[in-house]
Amino acid sequence: MGMEIVPDKIDEKKKEKDNKNNDKNKNIEKREKGNISTEIGAKIDINEIHEKLGQPEEEVTKLTGNYMKLKIKGKMENFENFAIGKMRQKNVEKGPKKKLTKPGYCMYIDLTSSKYISAGGSKYWFLAVDEATHMKFSVFLNQKSEVKERFVTFLKELQHTYGVKVEHIRCDNAGRNRALEDACIEKDLGIIFEYTAPGTPQQNGVVERAFVTMLGKTRAIMNGSGFDEKNDIYSGQKPPIQ
Repeated sequence: MGMEIVPDKIDEKKKEKDNKNNDKNKNIEKREKGNISTEIGAKIDINEIHEKLGQPEEEVTKLTGNYMKLKIKGKMENFENFAIGKMRQKNVEKGPKKKLTKPGYCMYIDLTSSKYISAGGSKYWFLAVDEATHMKFSVFLNQKSEVKERFVTFLKELQHTYGVKVEHIRCDNAGRNRALEDACIEKDLGIIFEYTAPGTPQQNGVVERAFVTMLGKTRAIMNGSGFDEKNDIYSGQKPPIQ
C-alpha cells in the first residue's frame, strides 16, 4: 500500500520554502561595513557613519555612503577625537637664516653611542661642528662624564694656541651639557650655552646630520678596504690580505 501525500502538507512546504527565499533576498540587500549594517536606501546621519568608518574625510564619507546606497543626512561636526588623532608637532626652523662667517663663534655639539666597544674601550662619540666653516671635531669617550674634561681642554687649546675663541655653544638639555656649562664658567671661558627645546633635534640639525654623513662615509671606506665593522675595527684585528 503506497504512501498517501496530503495536498495541504505540500502547500505548507512550498510556503516555508518561499519564506526562506524571501529572507535570503532581504539579507542580500544589506550592506555591512565595519559596525554599519543598514538596508539599501536607509537614512543615516553623516556624523554616525563618519565615526563608524574611522573618521575619514567628509568627501570619503559621502562617497562610501553612496557606494553603500545609503541616504546621508545632516551636517558634519568637528570631532575632538579626530583632531587629537591628527595632531602633530609644529614645524620648526632648522637653523638661523643668516649663516655666520666668523670661525669658532658658534659650535654645535652632540653625543651618540655605538652598540660595539672599540679596541681602545670607547663607546661614545662626541662631535662638535663649527657653524661658519662646518669644520668637525670628534672625540671618542669611554664614559659620558668625560665630555666635560675633554672638551674644556679642547676649547682652551683653540683659544690659547690658535686664537679662536668660541662664544656660543648649541646643544640639547642633557645633564652632561649642564656640567659642561658649569666647567666653562669655572674656567672663565665666557661661553654662552644655547639649549634646544625638548624633542626638537631640528634646532641642532647641523651636528645631527654630521653624525649621519660621517658615519656613512666611514662605513663606505671600511667596506672598500675589506674591513668588517664588528670583528676587525672593534676587536683590533688586521683585515685579511687579498
